[in-house]
Amino acid sequence: MRHGTSNRRSRGRNNNRGKGGGNNRAQVFDSNGPEVRIRGTAHQILEKYEALAKDARATGDHVLAESYLQHAEHYQRIILMWDEQAAQNNAQNEDGEETYNAKSAKKADNDDLSLPASILGGAVKTSSQAARELEDA
Repeated sequence: MRHGTSNRRSRGRNNNRGKGGGNNRAQVFDSNGPEVRIRGTAHQILEKYEALAKDARATGDHVLAESYLQHAEHYQRIILMWDEQAAQNNAQNEDGEETYNAKSAKKADNDDLSLPASILGGAVKTSSQAARELEDA
């Protein structure tokens, strides 16, 4: 019998979620915390654990409150990681735009598409040189 060659449709959830290190802020997490199970985005779960910690502390259960805060910290780190990745992506995009703009400016200085002076028999001015002469005048 061969393994893995079944033509059956897969049952259950697709377990490829979260692979590839994507920055999906809308990703839904299942959290199995102490005495509770919470489902939601990282922001929602963080807020819920902080609320549960506050309630536990108000009732005098400081150990349970600390446990909730540790779970909240985990989701806070996920959110901070996403923010750092977004900042890095923005910096890379800005660097790419600056490089592109620098190349465009360099290309504008070398925009001479006319015939060479040897063929025309005289001095040939590029359009950027002509524009500079007009600005100077």
